[in-house]
Amino acid sequence: MTELTLGQAQRLTAPAPFALLCVRKADGSDNLMAVSWWTYLSNHPPMLGVCLSKKGLSGSLIERGGVFTLSVVGEQLQDAALQCGRCSGREHDKAREFGIPLEKASAVEASLVSDSRAAFECRLADQIEAGDHVFYLAEILACRGDAEIKQLFAFDGYARLGTV
Repeated sequence: MTELTLGQAQRLTAPAPFALLCVRKADGSDNLMAVSWWTYLSNHPPMLGVCLSKKGLSGSLIERGGVFTLSVVGEQLQDAALQCGRCSGREHDKAREFGIPLEKASAVEASLVSDSRAAFECRLADQIEAGDHVFYLAEILACRGDAEIKQLFAFDGYARLGTV
């Protein structure tokens, strides 16, 4: 074996399950962000975790509001979802600009991405600083989905999205 940079290791361990995280802004609109650093944490209680950069808008919105959704989107949103990782919600209404359909969640204020393979409604339980990121631990309050939808995975970092 040869020594690798972290970026090289991340590309070698792809694909990573891709999702769009949604959190409500103070003005009542929804902010979407691309995320593949997420994982299940517990069955009882049901929990998942997401790791977000300290620089981004979404983490501060999660800390303020305490809730978010995570939608494992399908191939029909491949191009639009990739664009969500290339701009900031500070300057863009990503759902509107990229034509991403949203629907009302049942347990939290943030919206869900319609027609997702799986979508989770989450309440923040704890957070842990992890270098230049924060790991948010969340209780899953509700989930729904559609097994017929082929989910997206992130390849080559976030260079491309695709199915497997």
